[in-house]
Amino acid sequence: MIAARKCAVVLKTYAWDSFVHRQFRRLQSMFPDTDVFLSVDETNGFAGTIPHDRVLRTCNADMVTMGFANRFEKGSLIWWNADYTHYQVRARIPDYDYYLFVEYDACITGDGSRMLADMMADGADLVAHPIDSGPQWYWTRFHAALYPGTRLHASLNCISFFSARALDHLAGRRRAMSVANGAEITFWPLGEAFVASEVMAAGLSFLPLARYGDVSHYNWFPPVLETDLGRLPTGPAFIHPVLDRKRYIASLLRHTHFVRHYFMSGSALRRELARFPGEVSRVQLYRAAANRAKERLRLACGGT
Repeated sequence: MIAARKCAVVLKTYAWDSFVHRQFRRLQSMFPDTDVFLSVDETNGFAGTIPHDRVLRTCNADMVTMGFANRFEKGSLIWWNADYTHYQVRARIPDYDYYLFVEYDACITGDGSRMLADMMADGADLVAHPIDSGPQWYWTRFHAALYPGTRLHASLNCISFFSARALDHLAGRRRAMSVANGAEITFWPLGEAFVASEVMAAGLSFLPLARYGDVSHYNWFPPVLETDLGRLPTGPAFIHPVLDRKRYIASLLRHTHFVRHYFMSGSALRRELARFPGEVSRVQLYRAAANRAKERLRLACGGT
């Protein structure tokens, strides 16, 4: 198919373990006639031997060498600037017209080849899940100087499709902003804001992910347990986050919104943890509640 000849599919990860291996196999099965690559961030160390012939290894130093600012407001360089690695992928494997990036904790179901063909036929430069970037979005106020008013757009890019020209344009914009390590930019733009805002400003085509499949389980939280994937409705869908047992429990403990839910026996958190008897002690639960309370207080006080 045209999709197989023109698009590269890239799984992005920071580690290589049995779960990521399963995720990679799922992606390969979704796109059997397409070149599927693995992009692994080795900033924190060598990921080990990976039994695949299309592995692209990267790290923070590579991003800086490519001319991108060593700037981030939270987390780490590649976490905050998740789009940085896209430009390295484009530079290393330039012979494609389109690129589909999938984070290690995301899943796609349905006919992958058909999906790619439809995205290309629609003339998409970016396909991603739009985020409402109005005043209620936490990051809006931080980006007001760089993208004031209606110039701010945002997208959840865990699964994102780009044309080559969109990637080239975005890489150019990041480099232009990176002069003197972005000294003129007070708040370095989060990838979720940068990608969508710059695509729209350039007059490129931005189409919603929902055009190509169900997105009812595509968000930051709550997660989907890997073994529950079979319980979801069949058909074209985009799912995030999908986690193995260990990561799933850790996500519940870290990201459950209301602190009171850690203590309420009938809360969604406690019901989910009850599926794993003996794996979370009372001490661990209360410690997680305390950490969540501190995090919510920090955010309420205006922290990033």
